[in-house]
Amino acid sequence: MKTPITIIFIIVFILEFKAQHYTHDIGGFVGSTSLQSDYGERNHFGSDLNNKDLSFSVAHYLHFFNRTLRWDPNNVLHNHIMVKTELQYISTTELRHHGTWASKQSVGGEKLRAMKGSLRMLNVGAYLEYFLRPLEEFVYPHSDMSFNPFFTFGVQYSFYNNGLKSDLGDWQQDITLLPKKYQESNSLAIGKGESFAFSMGLGTRYKLTEKLDLVAQFNYLYFFSDKLDGLKAEAFENKNNEWASNIQFGLIYHLNFSSPLFY
Repeated sequence: MKTPITIIFIIVFILEFKAQHYTHDIGGFVGSTSLQSDYGERNHFGSDLNNKDLSFSVAHYLHFFNRTLRWDPNNVLHNHIMVKTELQYISTTELRHHGTWASKQSVGGEKLRAMKGSLRMLNVGAYLEYFLRPLEEFVYPHSDMSFNPFFTFGVQYSFYNNGLKSDLGDWQQDITLLPKKYQESNSLAIGKGESFAFSMGLGTRYKLTEKLDLVAQFNYLYFFSDKLDGLKAEAFENKNNEWASNIQFGLIYHLNFSSPLFY
């Protein structure tokens, strides 16, 4: 799996090399991530609400509005897009089963309720952000524009490490402590792994000062794997890949600020 990692770092290096004279931002974010996996029922509100934990991100932004005169003054696209590279950490300490089957007062229901999963994940991603209002008018100090909504989409590569325990005892010593469908040899994938993911979302920037923006953003992540939670789809009826919704708030600082009049 080293090839995808190498490709991502080459892309980031090329962007940074070509971006020496462009405008850069850096940002930090914190928020909540809700993971939809094989824990709980699909489209069950309890799973959405409870299987979540904290997420942390640091990001670099590259934008092009101050190069418009050198490129093509009639091409307004440069004044609406940014390239974002991000490093994100997600930690989910207690994934639990929720829903009809887990709530049953039976041996199977008790075993489902006793299961607890964990997931730690590090994501490296590259995204394109499209802003609805011109970036030049938003960033420059003479502007009275406060909000600038945006759409974002991109790809990321995820490194994860999952775990599993049971309140009934050590399931590795006694596999019957788990529900029957997780006792099969191909039903678990506990440990480390890697996966590609597709991301899309929306958000807005709010100008606090000339150099500092407040950001609220929502992202949807679709993983090209069903093993992130350690429960494999081959063993039972739920064969959907994992996905997550991520809400974050953060601050973005403009590193260098230059007017197109100087180019």
